[in-house]
Amino acid sequence: MQCISMEDDIRIKNTIVTVGKFDGVHKGHEKLLETMEENANGRQKVVLTFETSPKAFLNHDANKTIVTEMEKQMLCDSRNIDVYLKMPMKKEFLSYTPDEFAGKILKEKIGATTIVCGPDFRFGTKASGDVEFLRKNQKTYGYSLIVVEKEQYHNRDISSTAIREKILAGEMKEVNEMLGHPYMIIGKVEQGKKLGRTLGLPTANILPDETKLLPPKGVYKTVVNVAGKRYQGITNIGINPTVESEMQVKVETHILDYNADIYNEIVQVEFYDFIRPERTFESVEELKAQIEKDIEACREK
Repeated sequence: MQCISMEDDIRIKNTIVTVGKFDGVHKGHEKLLETMEENANGRQKVVLTFETSPKAFLNHDANKTIVTEMEKQMLCDSRNIDVYLKMPMKKEFLSYTPDEFAGKILKEKIGATTIVCGPDFRFGTKASGDVEFLRKNQKTYGYSLIVVEKEQYHNRDISSTAIREKILAGEMKEVNEMLGHPYMIIGKVEQGKKLGRTLGLPTANILPDETKLLPPKGVYKTVVNVAGKRYQGITNIGINPTVESEMQVKVETHILDYNADIYNEIVQVEFYDFIRPERTFESVEELKAQIEKDIEACREK
């Protein structure tokens, strides 16, 4: 997959394109990507995606995201996208009228001959462009339009907003069902204080990206991908109040039946179930006994 910026001097021809924030790359997004795949007919498949949502940019509201930029690129790459085109949130792009967006971006820069979108897709200044505009201007700008109906979960449209609500509630099973893939945290294993090792329970510690939306503090059943291999894990999100005085939130994972040194390795931690909230224990021994119970709970789930 080729990753390029809208600020680059690009001229692509004869493409099939979908446009949006794609936060989560959830089942609704999957439907758009699958439709592109089915209708590509040899054309390059292009995802035009925003660094942040236009609404968040204009309101100076730095919303946390379900996936980081790196995770979003990885998920798109795994779905056979040819060109990942990133649009920086700059006022010059946001000020485009629907006609300018269709002419300068979709036609001239991307060479769109088919546009795939959902029924509520909006674009251009003040979100004044919509599906009806795209439908009316197919001949003007030389593309065909495919509108894909929304995917639903329990009779509710799947959306990034709905998934964020479930993440904040710690309902990881429902999160994963709506995403169509596990909620994950990817990062480099940092050198910690090795407190877990002194308990006989070493942990791989990740400082999550500051843009990442995290579930509630607590202990989770996880699966850890290390160098292409998958292992069961138990992960604590929080500050570890029993043994730490710092307030920085960390993601600490004990990988079951695994003892190799993986400092500075990039690992992928997938979340499957909430075990218990984070709490302070009276002693390190009490903490260790609880972690051992947590491990058994993870093995049984």
